[in-house]
Amino acid sequence: MSRGPDERADAVVVGAGLTGLVAAVRLASTAGPGRRVVLLESGSEAGGRARTTEHDGYRLGLGPRALYRSTRKQLEALGVRVPGSAPDLAGALALRDGELHPGYAAAGPLMRTGLLSVRERVAVARLLALSGARSGRAGTDAARWLADRLPTERARQAAFAVLRISSYVGRPDMIGADALAAHFAEARRRVRYVDGGWRTVAEALLERAAALGVRLRTGVRAESVEGGATAYVTTAGGPGIRARAVVVAGLSPGAAGRLLERPGLADTAGRPLHTACLDVALSRLPDPARSLVFGVDEPLYLSVFSGTARLAPAGGAVLHLARYDDGTEPGAREVRARLYALLDSCQPGWREVLVHERFLPRITTMTALPEARLGGLAGRPGPAVPGRPGVFLAGDWVGPRGLLADAGVLSGVRAAQEAAARL
Repeated sequence: MSRGPDERADAVVVGAGLTGLVAAVRLASTAGPGRRVVLLESGSEAGGRARTTEHDGYRLGLGPRALYRSTRKQLEALGVRVPGSAPDLAGALALRDGELHPGYAAAGPLMRTGLLSVRERVAVARLLALSGARSGRAGTDAARWLADRLPTERARQAAFAVLRISSYVGRPDMIGADALAAHFAEARRRVRYVDGGWRTVAEALLERAAALGVRLRTGVRAESVEGGATAYVTTAGGPGIRARAVVVAGLSPGAAGRLLERPGLADTAGRPLHTACLDVALSRLPDPARSLVFGVDEPLYLSVFSGTARLAPAGGAVLHLARYDDGTEPGAREVRARLYALLDSCQPGWREVLVHERFLPRITTMTALPEARLGGLAGRPGPAVPGRPGVFLAGDWVGPRGLLADAGVLSGVRAAQEAAARL
C-alpha cells in the first residue's frame, strides 16, 4: 500500500506527553509565525502521564503528583499559568513500627519530635536545610551521602522518609546523591498541588500549542527517525515527514533507542522506577487531622490532596496513597492490603463514605533513575544525538537538571531551543 508523498515541516516533535507538549510550544514560540511544527502522538489523546480522570465530580490523577517551582516558571515563560496551592507540611504524621507519630517534615515539628534524640534532630535539620549544595556528591549514592552526614541509622531513616517524597525512590542506594539533594532543594521552595489535577496542565499547553499553530496528530505512531541535513520521520501506515529538526520527547531510553536504531541507548541509562498507587474519593473525610503521612521504616505515603487543591465537590475528599519502589517488588495483593491498612489507621470508617477507588499497582514514575554508578545527574545524556544531526532528545532521563516532570519539562525546553537553532 502506498504511503503517499512525504509531508514537509519545519520541526516534528514525537510524543505528546508533558515533555512533548512543552517542546512543541517552545519550538513554535521560538521559531516564530509561519513555521510548521507537527506534534505526533501514538495514543488517542495528548497528555501522557499528565492525566486526570473524573468520577462524579472527583478528579483523580495518576497517583500523587506535585508541580515544582522550576516547572512552574518554565510553564509561565511559555504563557501557561497553573492554578493551585502549596500543601502545609506542619501537621504531617510519621509512620514507624506501625504507629503514627507527630511528624517532622517542617522545621518546628522536627525540633520537637520524640522519634529522634536532640543530636539526631540537629543533624537531620542541618542536612535537609543544606541539601541544595552539590559539592562532594559526584558518583555517590544517597545511602552513602546520608551515612557520611548523619550519626545513626535512625536519623538516616528519618531523613530519607522526608527526602523520598520529592523523588519517589524507596531506597537511598538506588539514586545518586546529587539528584536527590538537588530535587529536595526544589521541594523546599514549595510545591503546588494543581487545581483540577494535572489535566489542567496538559489542557493549558494544548490550548497554547493550538494558538501558536502547532499541528497535533493523534493516533500516529512514529516508526523511525533519521538525522541529516533534513531529518526524516517514518510513520506507521502513513506518509513520512521531512523536517529540519526532530525532537523525540518523553520516550523511555529503550523506546527512543529503537526509534533511532540505537539499541545501546538503554544501556547508558539507569533502571526505571515504578510506584503502586491507591487513589480514593470519599464523600467526606472521617479524620481531617490525619491528612499527610510519611512512612519512616516503610516506603509508604498518604496525602489528602483535596485539602490543598480543588479536586472534589464541597465536603468531599480525594486521597492519594503510594508505596514507593524499593526494588523488592511485593505482589499487588500484598501492596494493596498494606495501603488499605494505612488508610484504615488514618481514616477509620472510610469504606462507609467511599465514592470511588482505583488501584494502580505499577505506574512508571521515572523512565530511568540517575544512578550514582552512571554519574548521577551529570551522567545523563544531553539533547543532541551523536551521529544523528537534527535529532534531539527530551525526557525525564535527559539533561543534568531535575527529576520526574521537572526533568521532562527542563529537557523539553532545552531540546526545543537547540532544534530551533536549525530552523
